[in-house]
Order: sequence, then structure tokens, then C-alpha cells
Amino acid sequence: MTVNTIPGARYRMPTVFGPAIGPRQHPDGRMWTPEETGTMNSDWMRIAYRTDPAKLERILPPGFELRGEPILSVSCAWFRNLYWIAGRSYGILSLDFPVTYRGKDEVIEGSFCPIIWEGRPDAILTGREELGFPKMFAEFPEIEWDRELGTARCSASWMDFTFFDIELTGLVEEANPKKILPGSGGGPQLYYKYMPRTSPNGVEGADIEYVTCGAPKGSTAANIVMDDFEYRRWTGDGSLNWHKATFEQLPLTFNIVNTVADLDMLEIVEVEMVSFAGPGIAIAVNSMRAVEPA
Repeated sequence: MTVNTIPGARYRMPTVFGPAIGPRQHPDGRMWTPEETGTMNSDWMRIAYRTDPAKLERILPPGFELRGEPILSVSCAWFRNLYWIAGRSYGILSLDFPVTYRGKDEVIEGSFCPIIWEGRPDAILTGREELGFPKMFAEFPEIEWDRELGTARCSASWMDFTFFDIELTGLVEEANPKKILPGSGGGPQLYYKYMPRTSPNGVEGADIEYVTCGAPKGSTAANIVMDDFEYRRWTGDGSLNWHKATFEQLPLTFNIVNTVADLDMLEIVEVEMVSFAGPGIAIAVNSMRAVEPA
């Protein structure tokens, strides 16, 4: 039994009110046109550091293996002028590291993202359900960026507990940077989608469980191609801190924060600040697909 739905339209709960409105669907139940989505802007801070490969392996889902150096990228970004929330903004904090995923009939070399925090519940519910992104909520201030001094800082918190902060210094602009989504290395980003089946005591496990990817089968492209974006990049020095939490401080996410905090920062290998502007529609990631497991 299903509700009365429009063929080809996206839906999410509560479905009885019609097609789902969001970054990948207009209120009319169709895709947004490029003209309707305008230009979005983003400032993106990132620090990448070498860590313990054994600890990274512990947070890999089935079918994944580490690829190359155990480099963890930590990105803190601020998105502005987003068409699907009527020009509003929000912050984001995410992790990724290089992996190989072996599915049923394809091998994907890209990066795995185990967790994303975002500052808008609307972005979380659309991304979790439609894309399989592992999103959680956090509060973010807008990035403090002093271009003259070459410094930038930001943080993430929940109910007044700051669990993350980042600061960049000595930022110097790079001439003619390569236009790639920070942290992606230019390759596909991979996520692990899991939705539980409703059952007494949860004993029936998952309703769905699979990897999602934005690149077409056989492609090595990133989820977001930035060729049409205005793009600037700065490099410098930086530091970040993960602040371990108790259950009382972060009831639903202390285990996540504490696991990430235990990923040793053995050596910082890259510090960057990227500022880009481009078509709003380009960040809708409407190409996400399920990857069949082996």
C-alpha cells in the first residue's frame, strides 16, 4: 500500500502533503532550473593530517579498505545564498580519508566520509534520506576570516558545548589553483547509508544498507565538479582540536566525537582555505546512486 504519489517525484515523510521540497526538487515537484538556483558562495577551511591507519580501519564499513597514506582531512565550511532555503546560510564540518571500495561489479577508488555535522536540520534530513549522507546536527558561527592578517577560525558546538575548533594562520594566496572540492582529491566521495527497519526492540536490523556515490559507474570524477566556479585558494599553517565529551555533554554524539578525537594527529600535511562561488544547482548532488555490494 502506498500514498497517492506523482510518478518520478521525490518524497520523504510526511508524504501525505505532497512531493518533498529541497535542494533536489522544486516546490512544484520538479527539478530546479539553473536560473532559479542563482549563485552560491562558500568559504572552506581544511586541515589534513597523518593518523594511525589501524584506528581508521576500525571505522570502515564492509567492503572498504584504506588506500595509500592514512591522511584524515577535516573540513569546516560556511555556505551562503542557498536557493533551496531561500538564500539562507549554514555551517558544515566533515571528515574524509582515501579508500578503495569493492562492490559487486565495480571497484571505486575515492574518499570515505564517516560523519558530517551541519547547522540546518533541513539540510540534515534531506541529505540523510535522499543521499545517504551520515549527517548530524551542530551549531556553527560564521567563519571569522581576516584576509589582511591571513587568519581564520571557526568552531562547532551542541547546546553550548564546543566539541571542535579550528584556526588557520599565515594564509597566502596561491596563483592558478586546481579547481577541486577540498578534501576530495578530485575523486568520488563515498558514504554508507543505513536506515533501520521499524521493529520491536530493533531486532530486525536494517531496512536498507549500502554505499552511495555521486560519480557515474566507471567515472573517477568528484561528486561536485567545480569547472564553472570562481575559485581561490590560500595555504598556510593551522591547528584544530577535538574536545572529548561525556554523555551529559553530547548525549547522542559523544561516542562519535571521542572516536574522532582518538585519531592521533601524527603530522599535519596540508592546510588550506578555499573560497568559491558558482551555480547553486551544482551543489545539489542529484547524481547520487546506490553501489551494489559484493
